[in-house]
Amino acid sequence: MPQSLARCPITFAEELNMELSWVARGAASAERGRRLVELRGVTPNGYPLWEGREVAPLVDLHPEYGAVFPVLPRRTKPAVYSKAARLGLTKPRARWSDNEILRLRIYRSGTREEVLAAFPGRTWRAIGLAANKRGHRRPKSSAKTSGIPIVDQIYQRAHSLGMPLTELDAIVRSRNYFAKRRWRGKQNHGVHHRAVLALGGRLRARFEPL
Repeated sequence: MPQSLARCPITFAEELNMELSWVARGAASAERGRRLVELRGVTPNGYPLWEGREVAPLVDLHPEYGAVFPVLPRRTKPAVYSKAARLGLTKPRARWSDNEILRLRIYRSGTREEVLAAFPGRTWRAIGLAANKRGHRRPKSSAKTSGIPIVDQIYQRAHSLGMPLTELDAIVRSRNYFAKRRWRGKQNHGVHHRAVLALGGRLRARFEPL
């Protein structure tokens, strides 16, 4: 191979200079991005930057979030929680110990009171998230009840078939009548009839003696 076409190996010093140059370009790009955000007053996602007049009530009213949300109308609840954490107003989440992880099995069958008692200082939601993450899930709840015989029978039948109520509503074109319990406002017997037929049943009339 001619000497002119031979590739010269890159020395360690040259490779280091290339990496430092790349880091310097990245730092410069990041600085330009920060200046652009400050100039526009919004984050890259389009959310307005926090201002001092917003931070003050958050600090003063924390942890009464019910009082914080109304005075920060342009902030979503997750944004308020996140800002409170960045300001150090909330305690960092305690890590789950090995002993607690072993005890998460109780989440499968224990009552709410038993589960909470097994994890003092933990909320029901936090326990549920930790348990589900590790494969511990509670059995599905039984069919909903309404106190209306025909609606209860529809719920029980759908539950026994494993049919979600949202799917039943889609089949009978009932606009979340069963899933959102819209029968509480006004019962729709046409929807009841279509649901019974869709679930493989039939309606019968029964007259009480006069």
